[in-house]
Amino acid sequence: MSDAPNAKDDLKNNGELGFLASLFMGIMRDLVKFIIAFVVGTGAGAIVCWYYGVPLVFSLAGGILVLGLALALSTDSLFS
Repeated sequence: MSDAPNAKDDLKNNGELGFLASLFMGIMRDLVKFIIAFVVGTGAGAIVCWYYGVPLVFSLAGGILVLGLALALSTDSLFS
C-alpha cells in the first residue's frame, strides 16, 4: 500500500504497459513474425520455381508451407 494518491499512475508512467496495450503488442509481434515467415517462404519458392521453369504462382505454396510450419512450431502442444 502507498499513501500517494496517484500510485497507479506512477506505475504506468514508469514504463509498464496496460493490459490491452501489452496484448496488442504481443499480437502485433507475432503477426510480424508470421508475415516475415510467409515472405521468406514465398521468396524461396519463387527462386526454386524460377530456376526450374515452373509458374511462379506455385511459390505461394512455399509461403503457406513455411507459414504453417512456423505456426505449428510456435504454439504449445502436447509434444512440446
